[in-house]
Amino acid sequence: MRSEPAQETAGAVLGTRRLHALSPVFFAVRHVRGLWPLALLLVARRDLWALALGAAALLAWTGLEWLRRTYALEGGALRLEEGVLARRRRVVPFDRIQQVELVRKPLHRLLGVATLRVETAGGSGRAEVDLDVIALAEAEALQAGLLRAKAATTPAVGAPAARPERVVVKLALAQVMLAGITGARAAAVLAVLGPLSQVVDWVPDRLLDRLDPGAVAPATAAGVAGLVVAGAVVWLGLAAASSVVTDAGFTLARVGDDLVVRRGLLERREAVLPLARVQVVRVDESLLRRLLGLASVRIQSGGRVGGGDRTAGRLAVPVLYRTEVNRVLGELLPGAAPVPPLRAPPPAARRRAVVRRAGPVALLAVAAAVALRPAGAVALAAVPAAAWAGLAAYRGLGQASAGGYLYARAGALVRTLAVVPVAKAQSGRVASTLLQRRAGLATLHVDVAGGGSPRVLDEAEGAAEALLATVLGRRAPAG
Repeated sequence: MRSEPAQETAGAVLGTRRLHALSPVFFAVRHVRGLWPLALLLVARRDLWALALGAAALLAWTGLEWLRRTYALEGGALRLEEGVLARRRRVVPFDRIQQVELVRKPLHRLLGVATLRVETAGGSGRAEVDLDVIALAEAEALQAGLLRAKAATTPAVGAPAARPERVVVKLALAQVMLAGITGARAAAVLAVLGPLSQVVDWVPDRLLDRLDPGAVAPATAAGVAGLVVAGAVVWLGLAAASSVVTDAGFTLARVGDDLVVRRGLLERREAVLPLARVQVVRVDESLLRRLLGLASVRIQSGGRVGGGDRTAGRLAVPVLYRTEVNRVLGELLPGAAPVPPLRAPPPAARRRAVVRRAGPVALLAVAAAVALRPAGAVALAAVPAAAWAGLAAYRGLGQASAGGYLYARAGALVRTLAVVPVAKAQSGRVASTLLQRRAGLATLHVDVAGGGSPRVLDEAEGAAEALLATVLGRRAPAG
């Protein structure tokens, strides 16, 4: 499959081409998103002639955009030329390609087209090249050809022969729903439902006056319990549905030395990332997921888009049984599994963890108790809770180094284990605050491509300096 187009792109030479003839439609949709308030105003004023004139101008402009946007594979790079009034040319060398992603929204799937996004190491706030849209077969062939050309420019890898796809993780629908219920989506749904409760303020007073609260409010304990259960069902149902829309059909596969991630119900996404570009693998375990024996895995590449780690969000396993973590980790970072026993920080870190959280809370609670007495005394109950959070954060700390990898874990309610290949570390530094120095503690920061520096928090100064020497010296750490 894809043999003829793929062979054409494999040689890293593809003549100048335009996007699909339907591209002006997608350009127009993108422009309309920014102009809809003006269009709504014209409709409200019944200025249909102005609306028709604007639509004609928009179609003409998008047609010019399509005519002036071309791409080509030549000279060891992907070249894109675009712009109607001002011409722009972008050149992405094959050896700088970080990730190639295929996106198919519902309209794309209906029309048999796709968007191809090519990102480079470091990112620039958006995709370096966004080909929107091209025919599906051409997009698949171009994706394969770009990755093949990139592999050919990497001396350590060379041009690999075609290899079959091997599935590493495939989530059933029930597992995708479980990911939504036990993950951050449940909290996100609450954040959305809160503002929606303000809709009642828009209801006319005359309708509220006719409503008898006693007729709708539960009058018994069973009624209240039923209402709470119904609310919980709606809440968790929305979280599960959100996860299904985003991650339905989730598959993580290996194709030679590339990772392939496919996901999405309405908008299908296929991201391809060379294994050599993996910078950090993070294993997240919330309190609920620890109780259920679950975890999630985030894969960070060197691309950082929009000032945040979006690649880790796209290349993430939403949910995984904890017993499967080592197997998946070994696929992503050969030699990193199994995770070695983590070394706990010194006892002084326990005091720092408790003081760091309980200290500010105690000051605020005392101020509230004095200013709002006697009712303000209730705020003092937050101090033991903050101290417990500090103890939980201390128990979540741990670090280890073995086999050329640094392992760093931190977090109270959500524990995150970062696994960093020492050879991928860009730089490192040991920092300590005044209070940390008094306790003989320090924090190691490891800088990797793509941002999101992993940290070894509140470690003994000597141990932190030794880990820094390991990172900077590129030596295989001692277990």
